[in-house]
Amino acid sequence: MDLDTLITTHRRPLERHLRRRVGDPSLAEDLAQEVFLRAWLHAPAGLPELRLRAWLYTVATNLAIDALRARAGRVGGVPIDDALLDLLDRAAAPEGEDHDERLAIEAALAQLPARERALVTLQFAGYGPTDAARLLQTTPEAARKRLTRARERFRRAYVETGPDGPASKPLVLLLVRDEHPQTYERWLAGAEVRVRRVSHAQEAARQLATAHALVVTGSDNDLHPALYGQEIRGARGSRLDDDRADAAILRDALASGLPVLGICRGHQLLNVVRGGTLHQDLGEERATRAPELHADRRMHAVATGAHSLTRRMVGSRAPVPSIHHQAVDRLGRGLRVTSRSADGIIEGIEDPRHPFAVGVQWHAELPEAGIAGRRVRDALADAALRHAAAQPVAIAA
Repeated sequence: MDLDTLITTHRRPLERHLRRRVGDPSLAEDLAQEVFLRAWLHAPAGLPELRLRAWLYTVATNLAIDALRARAGRVGGVPIDDALLDLLDRAAAPEGEDHDERLAIEAALAQLPARERALVTLQFAGYGPTDAARLLQTTPEAARKRLTRARERFRRAYVETGPDGPASKPLVLLLVRDEHPQTYERWLAGAEVRVRRVSHAQEAARQLATAHALVVTGSDNDLHPALYGQEIRGARGSRLDDDRADAAILRDALASGLPVLGICRGHQLLNVVRGGTLHQDLGEERATRAPELHADRRMHAVATGAHSLTRRMVGSRAPVPSIHHQAVDRLGRGLRVTSRSADGIIEGIEDPRHPFAVGVQWHAELPEAGIAGRRVRDALADAALRHAAAQPVAIAA
């Protein structure tokens, strides 16, 4: 592409991008000219259009950061230091990000007031309210309240500016550890949703902010008992660091009002993050006289409680498949039991204060779950759709 065509095609979008970074139209124009000069001198030859655009925006972002450092002042009334600028840069252009989606994220962030924009961006970089408060010279409680409002503003702006526009299918995140994600993806493919795996904990905050629901899947490894204040007795293959990371993601999703479905380990994690505990081994703790009822994908019936979301989804009684040797023991705060098996094991929980926070001990994603599994999936998809269009609501943490 020759220089004239490059400037004609990319000048206005690049200037808008730079204005959002530096807050000064004249400086943005000067920086855009520098971008094109560097492209003419140094851009790799033969780049396809999408890769060339990504190259231009990377150069533009780096130039904007250098310009802000040179000014070493304030952006939108927010004090900016080198550490914060580095964080903003990394969060604005995460490695491997789809370019169109990244631009949509930037456009949505640009609609926020400067202080709230900085708070959201810092969280996308993996920093919490305490870190944001320190960098933005406010209190953690003030940062937390501002962050709640800012994330909701961002979410609604992103719905309008996202790569597929406001009419796109809702996005469901899949938090999966060591089970086969394809099983869950095939199950969710039967609903009108898009599915994306949570890549890793460092990007989870940004992914949650652009999603409309979260599914926490089962696992071959048990939750580490340290999460609920116990030593290992019957838990198998526990990995505390992974469990803590997943618990943080789930807490974040619940606090923001995101629809959440926990399956097997995800169901147990929902109980644990609300302060509940688990039977580490149903047989060893004699929590049931028939632990074999819950193993090897064996089918058994669950009875649901009246006036529960679970009953509305699957009816008063349903046959379901199970693969577990642990189960909910002490119920977490704010949760209610919504279904049990014939031997008394808790098979379903939910938070009645939350738009959709449901845990099922059985495997709704397996083909054996039949109509019960499909109804749970469809209810999640409906909740995701409502979340995508919802007005801001106050959610209890």
